Order: sequence, then C-alpha cells, then structure tokens
Amino acid sequence: MRWAFHCQSLLQRAVPHNKGILLECRLYVLALPITNVNISASNSNIQGNFNNNRGDHNIIGSGNIINNFNQGDANPTGNHAEILQCLYTSEYESHRNRVREPVEGTCTWVTEHQKYKDWWEKETSGLLWLSADPGCGKSVTASFLVTYLKNQTNAIVCYFFFKDDSEEQRSATFALCAVLHQLFSQRESLCRYAEEAFKCKGKRFTEEVDTLWNILVKAVAEGECGDVICVVDALDECKEGSLDRLIHHITRLPGPQTSHIPLKFLVTSRPYHKIEMRLGSPETTIRLKGEDEVDALTADVTRVIDEGIEKLESYWGRSGGLGYLRDLLESSADRTFLWVSLVLEILIASEDDSPEEFTNIVTTAPRDLAKLYTKILDKSTKPDKARRILNIVVAAARPLTLREMNVAFKIKREHNSIKDLGDLPEGFEKTVKNLCGLFVRVIDSKIYLVHQTAREFLIKGSSSGHGNWQYTLCPGDSNFIMTDICISYLSLEEFASDPLVLVDTYSMKESLDNYLQKYAFLDYAARHWTDHFRDSKDRQTQLFEFTRLICEAGSGRFLTWLQVYWFHVESYYKCPKDWTHLMIASWLGQGTVVARLLEEGEDIHARDEIYGTVLNLAASQEHEDITRMLLQRNVKAYLYGNEYNILQTVCEYAVIRGSEC
Repeated sequence: MRWAFHCQSLLQRAVPHNKGILLECRLYVLALPITNVNISASNSNIQGNFNNNRGDHNIIGSGNIINNFNQGDANPTGNHAEILQCLYTSEYESHRNRVREPVEGTCTWVTEHQKYKDWWEKETSGLLWLSADPGCGKSVTASFLVTYLKNQTNAIVCYFFFKDDSEEQRSATFALCAVLHQLFSQRESLCRYAEEAFKCKGKRFTEEVDTLWNILVKAVAEGECGDVICVVDALDECKEGSLDRLIHHITRLPGPQTSHIPLKFLVTSRPYHKIEMRLGSPETTIRLKGEDEVDALTADVTRVIDEGIEKLESYWGRSGGLGYLRDLLESSADRTFLWVSLVLEILIASEDDSPEEFTNIVTTAPRDLAKLYTKILDKSTKPDKARRILNIVVAAARPLTLREMNVAFKIKREHNSIKDLGDLPEGFEKTVKNLCGLFVRVIDSKIYLVHQTAREFLIKGSSSGHGNWQYTLCPGDSNFIMTDICISYLSLEEFASDPLVLVDTYSMKESLDNYLQKYAFLDYAARHWTDHFRDSKDRQTQLFEFTRLICEAGSGRFLTWLQVYWFHVESYYKCPKDWTHLMIASWLGQGTVVARLLEEGEDIHARDEIYGTVLNLAASQEHEDITRMLLQRNVKAYLYGNEYNILQTVCEYAVIRGSEC
C-alpha cells in the first residue's frame, strides 16, 4: 500500500495520467479532517516513490483505468476525419440560421465606419468589438458581416453565435470547436496541429479552452493558410467560467508575441461594463460603439419599416395603401428593430385591417419592451398552459422540437404508456402560438423565445416585476417542472417492456438512433433529467420517491436511460450494467439522494468490477461532500484490486507515527 497524506506531495510524485494514484490521494486528503490526523509533508518519511507504477492495468475509479479514447495513429494524417468529428460539437450552421436575414441596405454602415476600416487595414492580428443595446440588431449585423467578409475577401471566415437558451451555444469550448471545425474543413492539412492533443487526450481535448486556443493560433501561425477572420456574436451570452479564458486569449492576440499572426476577431455584445473591463484597453481592442450611431441605426430601422409595410400591403392586398403607418412606426421605434418587428407581426395577425384598427395597434403598443411583452402574454386565453410552455422553454437545456414539446406539454405522472400521449397533432405549432402569441417563435420545427430580452423578462431576479408575467419564473421551479416531465417520461412502461439493448459494435450508434426515433422525448429526458434535478435545488426531496422507479438496479427503465446518457455524456468509459441507485446517485453528485439512501440502509458494499464502490465513484467525480459522507460511514474503497477501509488505514498509520486518531 502506498501512503500519501499530503495532497501536494503526492500529486508532485504521481504519474500525471495515473488516475488510480490521484483517486487514492483524494480519498486520503478528504479522510484527514474526519480522523483529526495531522501529518504534514515536512515531517513525513513517506517517500512516495511511484516510479514502478506506470498505470499499465488501470481501471477508472479503482486505480485501473479503462479509456475508450481513440489514441490516434502513428500516421500524422490518419486522424483527420476523427478530429473533425470530435470538433463538430454544435450545429453552428443552424444556430446562425436562427438569425433573420438583413433587410437590403441595412448593416452596411458598419463596413463604412472608420473603426471597422482601422481594424480591417491592420496588417497584424486585431480585435474589433461592436457593441449595441438589446434589440438593436447585433446578431443580424454579425451574420451580415460573415457573408460580407466571405464575399469581399480571400480570408477564411469562421463564426459562432452565442445564445443563452442552448447548452451548445453557451460555452467558449463550443465556440472554439466550431471555429476549428470550419478552419480544418476548408484547409484539411491544418488538422495536423490538433494531432498531438488528440493523441494525448482523445476527444477530451475539445473540452479545454486553452488547448483549443493553442491549436488555433499555431495552425494559423504556421499553417500558411492566409488570413483567418473569426466573427463571434453575443459574447455576453457566453457562460462566465469559459468567457474569462476566451477573452484572456482574444485580448492578447494583438500582443508583441502574436501580433504577426494573420488572425483577426470581430466580436459583438451588449455594452456591459463587465465586458468592457475584460476586453481591455484601446491598445488591444478597437471598439465600435453601435449605441452611439444614432443616425445609422435610425436609417436601418426606416429600411426595416419600409420593407415591413410593403409585406403588410402585399398580405392584405392594399398596395400603396398603408404608407400612413410609416411615420407612426418611425416615431415609436427608438432605433429598436425588435420593437418594430413585433408590432409589424401584430399588424399581420390582426383580424381587422381598417385604418382605425391599424392606427390603434401602433399608437397603443407600449414603447417599452417589457410592457409590450406583458401586453402580448396578457392576450393568452389560457395563461396556465402558456406558463407551462414558457417554464419548459426557459429551463430546457436546448430548444425543443415541436414533437418533444408536445410530449413535455402533455405528460403527467399518472401516464403509464406512450399511447396515453398520442401522436403530434398537425396543428400543434398553431396551438403553441395561440397560447403564447408572438412571445415564442418556431424555426425549423424548434421552439424559441422571441429574443434574449424575453428570457430576461420572465426570469425572477432581485427586482420585482410588473403585471402577471414579468419576473415570475423561478429557475428552481422551472427545473423542477422539467425534472418531473423527464422522470414521468422515463417511467413509462415501454422502457420496461422494450428496453434499449446496445452491444459494443460498430452498429451501436445506428441501433441507438433507431431506438430514439421510436420515442420522441427519450433523448432529451435521458441526457438532461439529472441536470434539471440538480438545478431543482431545495425541491429535490419532493422528487426523491419519483426517482426510485427509473434508478432500480438492473431494471429496463434504468438501463435504457443510462445507456442513452452514457453514450452521449460519458462515452469515454464503458457503460455500467449493475449499478445500484446509490451508485448512480454518487456518480452524479446527488447528495440529497445519497443521504436519504444511506438513512434507509442501502447496500454500501455493492461493487462494480470496473468502477469500484460508491466511494470510488464519488471520489473519482470529485464530489467532496458525498465522499466525506461515505467515509464517515466507513464505506470501503476498491484500490488496485483490493478493498480498503480508508479511515481505518489512516488511523492505523497515525498510531504507528504516534499521533492520535
């Protein structure tokens, strides 16, 4: 048995990729406060010589690691297809397609602005930040610039559109993967710059901002691919953790060591102070303040109004007869494209096309977006059903399809079979729109809120809202609703009578896809119920009894959702078949569930031959609270083919050293 009581000392001696030693280290360090043993590295005679431990027979969780990583090929050109597949982590093309096409003549003011020209004419790398207020067309402008740069230059143009409503669009790793995927797709030879990371880390290299950035910079600097331009929209909608690292790298691009690299970034965001502080000084960032370009934005809004009136006239068969609306719309728009588009849609949806009604609609439409949103939702004839849809849309990890929303909207705990839910009605899209009005959009059969400001309008914060809708959705409650929906679906009898069975073959993905086609909501429920459960926070205990059925050891329901989850989320390791409820809860970090199961006397001695005991599972996933909870219960760990009582071992060593336990 190798002794290691001081984390830093052990980590310095451990083979970096030997997760068995790292797991052992973590267990001992967490055990020390429980036993009150005080052993420091400075007075320890532990040598910690692990030179002979190469990790040759390592399994994850027990010191013996089985990785499903594709370790690559000695041939440096042999992994191009696999690297490209690894980098395709998001449907970045369809994300851009969510953005509306710019009206003819709009957005061109950006390319004529001196700040844009300063950025473009720099022969070195550079960063241009285009800021603008909410609803003022940043995303439309970004999409326009992607097309413009592709048509007007010989540069390779890559892009990414952040959005807070989709897990695929929230992280800097997804953004950099999308950029590299576009770059390598156009210059396949550049894949060689990702070979080393792929060989060492397998697919997991795509989860590291720093690694991805280094690949990008090296490929552009050394790959002789010419100029590369990256357009990144809505930087403010990137989640905090990864945003810091991304901005750290982008702002250092014009620095002395990298300024010669032909790599330029154009980013957009709201003019938030936190973004301004991070993007740095004028020495590194050229800023174009869209919020100050009153004339340019007003001119673009006028163009949007003109086109909207033409479409309205065509729709109502009133050619040239609605010009009187132009002045009314222009006087109320306040340079906000979003307000104009919403009012134009209200006009199209009106049942009365009389001048009096149209004039009334425009003049009574609140100029404030929050009040306009309230007015739209107040028209719902079934507010409870509208609120359920909005809770689902706000909490969903990604935009749901109409087919998925149909299930989520209908399902209740008392449903036993898929048959109880019925098929997708032909008019379900119309049902959603009738309930929520213009507050939601359906694009490519997926449901979205009309704008990021609509999401901010709904979610409860520190401020009190006005009316029946503003700031009324609590994230914890919305996630509780989604957890209830997901577990209700996973509990249906089909998953017990017709469980998913995957065999480790080349046809595994095809078998999974065929099975998922049969069950509309399975992919979402299996992959995301655990996240929604976590984010239900204080309401987790209300769901505990409900989780038993889908976490019953060996049951068809349990194995079905676990295989779908594992294939997509934990694909690096072999999917377990014999885990108990306590084991999966320990792996997922469900502390409230673990505590409850321990109180009920759940078997703490169960062991998986690959993953070890519940203590191995909690520690390997770095769930410290659960690990301590299990240590206090004297749960054993499975290390190097043997079981160990960690607390007893620590105490025995303490006695040898003359310390008290």
